[in-house]
This record gives sequence, structure tokens and C-alpha cells, in this order.
Amino acid sequence: MSGRPEAAASMRAWRPMRGMSALLCCAAAACLALLPCSAASAAFTESGEASWYGPWHHGKTTANGDAFDMVANTAAHKTVPLGTLIRVRSAKGGRSIIVRVNDRGPYYRDRILDLSYGAADRLGIDGVGMVSIEAVSDKRGRLLDRSSRLYVRLGMYAPAPGDVDRSLGRLIRTGMYEAMTLLRKGMDSLALGPYESFTDAQSALVRIGTIFPEASIMLARESEMPPASPVPAD
Repeated sequence: MSGRPEAAASMRAWRPMRGMSALLCCAAAACLALLPCSAASAAFTESGEASWYGPWHHGKTTANGDAFDMVANTAAHKTVPLGTLIRVRSAKGGRSIIVRVNDRGPYYRDRILDLSYGAADRLGIDGVGMVSIEAVSDKRGRLLDRSSRLYVRLGMYAPAPGDVDRSLGRLIRTGMYEAMTLLRKGMDSLALGPYESFTDAQSALVRIGTIFPEASIMLARESEMPPASPVPAD
């Protein structure tokens, strides 16, 4: 019997502590809710197996309401907020592209990402491949690194002499006359841009996909991508 009063006193002392703990938990949750979307996305990285999906889903509605386009740069992830842009890097060959998460999946426990057919093809993934992924925007597509811009890379190769002229000619023949001002030349790529949004970059990618099948969306600083100057003809 002597232990009961002590236990009752202990319980009375614990009750306000329990209330304080609940209050602290609520305050912490409120603080997390006030954090910008980028704070949650900034630390996100992951590595694992990626697969792809294509013709059998083409045109069907994705988790965010878009019609699935098998040639666009999109992906499905189990938890990354829809609308987030992520950099996907292939472990085999080191190729990297920017895709937008617009769907949920994959529904295999050992896989972390389902790429559109086009995105997988640009990464050189046939079937299943190992990748690392990193969030580069918040769920509204706003880039975490505000000094970077979106570009459409024409191919994954270092420009050779004459590439600017040849590429510009091919673009103009398809009706992309704005290439005269958008074409950029970096150390390891020719690209179009910069684009204000992923949607704009995606539209450009689809327009040139037939003549530049290896084209993809990338991030770069404007200082790294000066305007390309065609070599004057002799």
C-alpha cells in the first residue's frame, strides 16, 4: 500500500509534462509546415534501380493529371512531391538528365524510379539500370539553385568544329528560327536556352526530338553557356 501514494504523486507530476510534450510536438509540426517547399526537397537524394514505362501507358492520365507522354522527360516516384524536378544520373556511363515527377510508382519494392521511355532512352537504360537521383527544384518547379537555368542539350558530346553551323542549319530547316538567338555553346555541349520553365524546355525538346534523338534537358549557369557564334563561311 505504501507504494500507491508515491505512484499517484508521480502520475500527477507526469500529466503536465505530457501536456507540455504534446504542445512541443504541435509547435514542431507547425514550424515544419512553415518551411518552404525547397527546404524539404533540398536534402533529397537517393540511389537504386530504375525502370521505364512506355507505349502501354502513352496518353493515360498520370497522378498529377497530365497525359502521359512516353517521349517526354518525366518519371514516377513513390514519395517525391509531384511537380518536383530531379536530376537522374545513370551509374553506367554517367549520363544525367532533368525530369519532372508527375506520377507514382514504380510498384516493385526494389526499384526507386520509373522513367518515361524517352528519359530512359536518353540515359541509355534498356530495361533496368542503376541511377542516383537528386531533387533540383521544389514541387512547383522552382529551381533550388537560383543561379542555374534550364537548357535543352542537343547531344551528350563535346562540340566539334563545324557543329554550330550544322546544328543551326538543321534547327532552322525544322522551322525553329529562334535557334539563331537561343543556341548556346558550352565546354561539353551545344544547347538551346535558357528557358524560364520546365514546360518551355520540354516543348522545345519535343520539337527537336526527331532530328536530335539524344537531346535532353539539363541545368547550367548562364556564364557556362555563352551564345554560339556560327563560323563565317570562307
